[in-house]
Amino acid sequence: MRTSFFCISLFSYILCASIVSTAQTVNLSDSLYRVLRHKPTFTAKLDSRNSLISGNKVSTVGIKAGLSFNNQLTIGIGYNWLSDRFYQNAMVNGELRELRLRFRYIAPFIEYSFYRKGNWEATIPLQIGFGRSFLQSDKTKNKYTTHRGSFVVYEPVMTVEYKFFNLIGVGGGLGYRIMLKNNRQIDQHFGSPVFVLKIRLIFGEAFRRGRAAFNREIEERKDK
Repeated sequence: MRTSFFCISLFSYILCASIVSTAQTVNLSDSLYRVLRHKPTFTAKLDSRNSLISGNKVSTVGIKAGLSFNNQLTIGIGYNWLSDRFYQNAMVNGELRELRLRFRYIAPFIEYSFYRKGNWEATIPLQIGFGRSFLQSDKTKNKYTTHRGSFVVYEPVMTVEYKFFNLIGVGGGLGYRIMLKNNRQIDQHFGSPVFVLKIRLIFGEAFRRGRAAFNREIEERKDK
């Protein structure tokens, strides 16, 4: 696990260095106060994060929504869940059974955009999640859940995104999932490297273009 974390840290450092050497720096002298003074725009996105559970690859899907200030700082909240089928054996009423592992968590997040060049953008997203994990039978009838427990997860990531027509952003990133609190009833290791894939609709630009088209339509009708 330490080797994996070292490789991700090294790769992230190389990626950051390459971006710094070629990208146009966002004006970092702007204070957080000045950024927050800008009128916020709504943003939403879907992301998929691949990680490991006890050495097995799994995917976590997240739906996120929030407010973007000056296209530089985004604050919001997301809902995340384990999308893959992952099973483990557990004792239930004195009987060993194969049950599906599931977890869900809500995560406030913050993203800061620190470099831009053309259609490329690099951000640092941070989120801390609060949720529950449990084991569940796959039976359609008499379905039951066991080994419930809460957990807290912290996920720092660095992502790179490419914008198409300045309306849709597609990208990926690297990070690490750190378990601040585990569900001790489940014998699985959730802490691991994280590989992110994401797609984002840039609502601010879509709204601006829609409003401009609407205004043109009004002006054309007046001319007639």
